[in-house]
Order: sequence, then structure tokens, then C-alpha cells
Amino acid sequence: MWVGPRAGARSDPPWRGSSGSSKPTARPPPWRGTHLRVPAGGGEGRAGQGAERGVGRSSRAGPARPAPRYRSLGAGRALGRSTRCSSRFWDREAGKDGLDWSPEAPLKTVTGAVVPAAASSVWEKFGVISDEESNIVKGFAACKTCLKVFVFDSRRCGSSSLRKHADTCAGNKLTRSIEQYLSKGTELKVPRRDDKDTITRLSVNFVCNDIRPFDAVHGEGFFALAQGLIDVGAKAGRVDVKQLLPDPTTVSRGVNKYAEKIRQELIPELKMQLEGGNGVVTLDMWTDDYRKTSYLCVTLHYINNKLGLFERVLCTSEWDSSLRKTADNIKPAIISALRKFGIDEFYSKLVYVTDRGANIVAALRTVTRLSCAAHIFNTVLYTTFKPSQEDMYGEEVTAMIDSAKSLVTYFKQTSLQARLKKTLKNSVETRWNSLHTMLESISSQFEDIRTLLEERGEVDRLTNLDEEALSDFVAYLERFKEATKALEASKTPTLHLTIVWYERIRRHLRASSNDSNIISSLKEKCLSILQDKFDIHRLHRLAMFLHPKLKSMKLIADSSEVASVHSEMRRLVKDLKDKRGSPEEHCHHPPPEKRVRVSADTLSDVEDSNDEAPQYQDEVAAYIDHKTPKDDHFEILSWWQDHAHLFPNIAQIARSILAIPASSAASERDFSCAGYVIQERRSQLKPSTVDDVLFLHSNLKHHHHK
Repeated sequence: MWVGPRAGARSDPPWRGSSGSSKPTARPPPWRGTHLRVPAGGGEGRAGQGAERGVGRSSRAGPARPAPRYRSLGAGRALGRSTRCSSRFWDREAGKDGLDWSPEAPLKTVTGAVVPAAASSVWEKFGVISDEESNIVKGFAACKTCLKVFVFDSRRCGSSSLRKHADTCAGNKLTRSIEQYLSKGTELKVPRRDDKDTITRLSVNFVCNDIRPFDAVHGEGFFALAQGLIDVGAKAGRVDVKQLLPDPTTVSRGVNKYAEKIRQELIPELKMQLEGGNGVVTLDMWTDDYRKTSYLCVTLHYINNKLGLFERVLCTSEWDSSLRKTADNIKPAIISALRKFGIDEFYSKLVYVTDRGANIVAALRTVTRLSCAAHIFNTVLYTTFKPSQEDMYGEEVTAMIDSAKSLVTYFKQTSLQARLKKTLKNSVETRWNSLHTMLESISSQFEDIRTLLEERGEVDRLTNLDEEALSDFVAYLERFKEATKALEASKTPTLHLTIVWYERIRRHLRASSNDSNIISSLKEKCLSILQDKFDIHRLHRLAMFLHPKLKSMKLIADSSEVASVHSEMRRLVKDLKDKRGSPEEHCHHPPPEKRVRVSADTLSDVEDSNDEAPQYQDEVAAYIDHKTPKDDHFEILSWWQDHAHLFPNIAQIARSILAIPASSAASERDFSCAGYVIQERRSQLKPSTVDDVLFLHSNLKHHHHK
């Protein structure tokens, strides 16, 4: 605390001292020697030049301490160079030096400066900065009119620069607030070229020294870690990274704790979604290649009240090796997975999408279950290629596929693969579209393969492989690949596409005059198997009706089935109204929307084009007559969000039905990730840790935990 001058001495406080003045007898302020370093950076304008000159020399006493970056403060040249100034600010009311200020503290206001009575009148227009807790940010002054910030140390410089600014200030406020200048949300800067070169060299050192894959320096998780390290360095200066980064054991324990924390935070959200009758489960089972441990994956799908589609892996839990994978054991395992989130009470109300495995089908016989459409297409294909007694070309087809597999294996075991432009892929029965991928990789570079085999005198390896036949097979399988890719999408609803692709595949399997005898035989056999195995559920029809471009249901030839869908939708609307207690009311259809001319659309061959005038009718009929303009970038959930006020009950039903995926690809994706987690060098991971890692991988993208 400043005691004050002795009798006869000048009345200015010692921190306003100037050269040539006599030394005050007052005890020096206790904050003397504490400094704040202002990093280099470009300000704007020329305001504050005097302040810069006043604080441009460092004090001899005390070490410098790091401070936040002030490059974008807008304080003109007052902050334009690397300077040192006092970080303390006199607080007369408190009777002591100001409180310590953390660079992370959010700033909220510019207040009047608290200075001695003899202070300059400039403080009528200037103030100091305070944080949300009214703690003064010391070492700076700010104009109350335009909010420009100046370095100000009363012990080292006068207020002339502040007065100059006060006389010329036009009151043009900065476009960004003080909070934006000194908060964590500061705009990121573009790195310099030499800095990028340095990081590239360090990345090369990293992947080579630690034997890591090249993509180890790529990915959202790595970007977040790297940005965090940069932000820490910006605040703390150079730190020992070995002390900053955690031990691998600490990371492992952190995975377990963080996963459990997010599970608990998810419980209220999941319960809220399921209480509204909005929830779907996809599940599958898988065994790892190293320890032969079996896992059950359970994934929950739902559409929230903002019409956002969510896909959350709830668990990838270890299957008890002492139990057989029977229906009686699978059902309790599913309920146990739901119980972790307190949603086991909704077991019987959920819709399930699985493959056609007999044990899973039996386990879910008492609930609503749909077969995975992509899995059915894959099964149909492999059943088609299996030879049978009535199949005239079965042996020829089998010989071609076996020769293709042998050729790929041979190229991979020799140096020939390195001489091809594209990698040859092998076919795996459980991997969707892998047969197409294998044959296409051979067909696209058949001549190069023949040339390499001729050099080695091994052309006989192509005995059962004909270039034209391969091309026909690839074209035959291409349509199935397109269907699978469309039905396994995760970011958009897919259930409405099930009937669309079923009909497109049926059209594709019709005989054509351009088909070879083998392809014609395959199409006939495949069509028979498809119609036998593919089940069209009422939910498929309702989902198709809920797509505004498909609601006329042109693909369903039987008019009685279309009428049945309309009746079912009216019943659902009535049940929803009864549940809400709202009276039946008529719906006034809005004027038709202006149609937009476009060149093409992915559903153009099946979408509606009804231009009849609407009438006064109920909600379902109004929806049927509603005109939907053509749009290349049509998004079904966005459409329902925009039209929910017109069809509120149908929109609510759409949330429940469109959340159902057409396939169980979510579980397949989870198992693909598990293959990256459980590797030869990580085969000893505990199954519980594998579960936590896969849970976080799925849910961190949706979780906004800070």
C-alpha cells in the first residue's frame, strides 16, 4: 500500500514519477518488479504511440512472466512490439495492488479507472478492464468510447498518449469485442511456410522413429490434440512436453473413466428419445482374429426433436465364452446392454434391424424386427453363384471365380503386384461387394496382367478368365454394389430406399438381348432367389410414403396396398392425436410450391409429378396432394423440419419411422473399427477397454463435453 509523500514533497504518487523528480520517502509499492511480457504482434492504426515509447524498456527487477497473446487487440502501435510493462495496477479503493488476472478470464466491461484524486482528467474518457468477477486486468487502459486497448503503466509513462487518443477519438467502435480479443476463441492464424516445413520434418521423424503409419498425423482426434498443444504453448510459453503429455497407462485409465462419464451423461437424452417412441436398434456378433474373442455390438438410432439423425454405439461387449450363441442367451445379453443406460424397459417397444441369422431371429421373435436389406442382397448373390444341379453354367461360373481368387493370391505372394498400377483385391464372402471388387480389379488391368504372366511363361493362369466375360460379370454386379452403398448410408434416412432398390434390382435382372448365355442364366436364378428371400415389411411401405417425392408410391402396382398404407397412416395419426388429447380437425392445404427445373435427380424415375389442385381435407390427404418441387439437393429431414407446422402429426411419425436404417451396417462399421483396435501389437487389450474405445469413437462426434 502507498503510504503517501512526506510534507513538502510533490503530491503525485510514486508510480507517476518522472525523470528528475525527487525520490519519495514512501515505502515502494509491493508490486514493484513484477512484469508482464507483451508478445510481438501487429496492431491497427497509430493510436498509443506514446504508450509504446513509454513502456518500450524492460525493468531490471524481477523475471518476466508470459501473458496472453495481444496481437489482435486493436490497440495500435501501443502493442506493436515486444515490450515489458508492469502487470500491476493501483487500486485505491482496495488500498493495495490489483488482484492477479488469469489470461483465460473472460473480460466483460470497461469501467472507470480507480486512481488517486490528483490523477489526470483523461480518466474521464478512459477506464480499466475487468473480468466477469469484477477483478481488474492490470497493465492496460481502454477507451470508453471506441474500446481500443492501450498498454499503460503509471510508473513508467504518463497519460499523454491516452489524452491524444481522447482528443481524436471519433467513437468508431471496434468490430470485435474485448472478450473476443482476449478469449480462447481468438481467430486462428495461417501458419508461415517455414513453420509448416518444420512441422513436416518433425512429422517425418515421428512416423519413422516410432514406426507409425503415415496417417497417424491425420484425423480429427490428432488435430484436436495438436491444437491443444499449440494453445497451451501460446499461454504458457515453452514447456517440457514430456511433463505435459500423459503416460500411456494414464491414457488407458482415462479412456475407461471418460467412457463411463459419457455413458452417465447420455442416459437422460436416451430416455427422453425413447419415451417419445423414437428408437431403433441394430445389432450383430463378431469374433476377433487373434484371441478368438466374440463380441456383441448394439447400436441405437434415433431422430431428435431438431430432426437430426443420430447413430450411437451403446456397446461392443465381450460374449461369455461359456455360453452358446443361442436365442435364449442372446436376448438377455441385449437387455443387459440396454440396462447399462437405464433403457431396458423399452426393449419390447424398440424396432430391431439384424441379419437373418437363425439365432438372432429367434431371440427377437417377440418384438418388431426387420432384415438387413444390404445383407439380403449379399446373400442372394453368393447363393446365386453356388453351383446346383439345375444350373447349366454353375461349374463354369465357379471355375472363373476360383481362378480369379488364385490369380490374386499368386500376385500378392510374388513381386508381380508391385508392377501393377492398382492393387488386386480378393473376395471374402462375409464382406459386401467384395466379389465385384475382386473381378473389377482384374478386369480393369487385364492386359497388364496378361503381359506380366507372358513374361514368366504362366499365361495358363488365365485359362478360366476371359476378358469379355469378366467385363460382363462386373457390369452385372455393379447394380448390387450401388444398392448396398445407398442402403448402408449413416448420415441420412435409408428405409424408404428399400423398396426403390428392390424394384431397381428386379428391373436389372430382367433378361436382355445383349446378355450372354451365362449372364442370362445367372439373372434368372438370381431373380428367383431375390423374390424368395426379400421381405417387404409394412414399415418399408410407410417409410416410402413418408418421403415427399415417393408418396404416390408408383413402384407398388397393387392399388389395394397403396390404400392400405394410407389407412395405416391415418390410424397412426389418430392414435397420436388421441394420445395427445387433441381433437380431430381438418387441414387446409397450402398453395403449391413453385416448381424448379433441374437436369436430373437420383429418384427421378420413381418420384411424383402430380399437379392436381388441392382440396380441403384431413392431414394425410393434404400431405398426399402437397406439391414437392424437384431439387437436386433434396434432404428429407430438412423438408420435414420446414413442413412440420403443416403436417405436425405425420412429422412426428416420420421421426420414428425414418430413424429405422435399411441395413445393420452400423454394427459392421463398428467391427471394422474393432479390427483397427485389436491388432497383432494390441491383441492383449482387455475386452472392456475395446468396448470403451469403440464407444468413445462413436459417441465423441455427438458429445459436446467440455
